Amino acid sequence: MRYGNRHGGSGVRAWRLEGNLLSVEFVDGAVYDYQRQEVGSRRFDAACAAARAGRGLSSCISRHLRDRYADRYDDRRAWDVVRNRGRSDDGAIPKAGAARPSGPVPQRRRPALQRPASR
Repeated sequence: MRYGNRHGGSGVRAWRLEGNLLSVEFVDGAVYDYQRQEVGSRRFDAACAAARAGRGLSSCISRHLRDRYADRYDDRRAWDVVRNRGRSDDGAIPKAGAARPSGPVPQRRRPALQRPASR
């Protein structure tokens, strides 16, 4: 879904929730996937609530989720290819079953540093 951005000036462009996976596209084009089991139920639910409200998602991510993402993609096209989905016309992260993009498959970028072990 296109992010509501009720406050204005958010770094979030779009988001999509599928079960225990929250995908967030930022204005720089990067897409991050956050999984409930990676970030914890409380933080995951707070991020989902902020996404639905259209306010506070970028702050929630920068304060509480930070580097706890499951995957990072350089752009939506890379995310589309990995997820076997096409691009939607409304700017939202697409639904399952949409047409696949054509052209070469972009490489998925992994984080350079390992996440610290949980305590």
